[in-house]
Amino acid sequence: MREAPLREQARQVLRRWLIEGELEPGQDLNERLIGDRLGVSRTPVREALLLLTLEGFVSMSPYEGYYVAPLTREEGEDLYRLIALMEHQALVRCDPPSEEELDRLDELSDRRLAAPTHDESVELDREWHRTLLAAERVGRVYREELTRLRNRLDRYERALLLDSPSRASLVGEHRVIVEALRRGDREAAGRLLEKHWLWPMKPGVRWPTDGEEAAS
Repeated sequence: MREAPLREQARQVLRRWLIEGELEPGQDLNERLIGDRLGVSRTPVREALLLLTLEGFVSMSPYEGYYVAPLTREEGEDLYRLIALMEHQALVRCDPPSEEELDRLDELSDRRLAAPTHDESVELDREWHRTLLAAERVGRVYREELTRLRNRLDRYERALLLDSPSRASLVGEHRVIVEALRRGDREAAGRLLEKHWLWPMKPGVRWPTDGEEAAS
């Protein structure tokens, strides 16, 4: 297998740092320092930063250069609402999950309840949604756009789930969606899935940006 171009390798590492919070919102991104850390020249780093700008992870100022894109409640809510609508439509329009896939969804719910770390819980949640809307059952447009939006959402999701409703409550919503699918009621499952995605808009949910936006 051919090795990915250096710019793609750099992009993948930088995106992981951005999602995991190693690079904080507003932080300057020095091409030389990043290149030294990755062991590559400035050119693939610059190309990677340009790609991440297009993905919404990085911003660019003509005077200050590249920096980590800020987190805003407006953007976060827009992302959650878009994904809610798209997953609802994708679930209704695609072939239904098989019995084996439904059993897998319940298994992932069990594992998430028992997950020892926050990061593992977040990854199991994402795996649950990937299984629900498996690539081979979902049209290419839905698959590509949902992947793009969920990648961009990851920075918000990891922070929000630290201060979310109880894990048991969110997993319980997953189980109700599976129950609707077992009954063959995809319309109900789609509505429940859309509502499930909108939990961050409920009263009392504290966004990671709330303190910053109040101060500005």
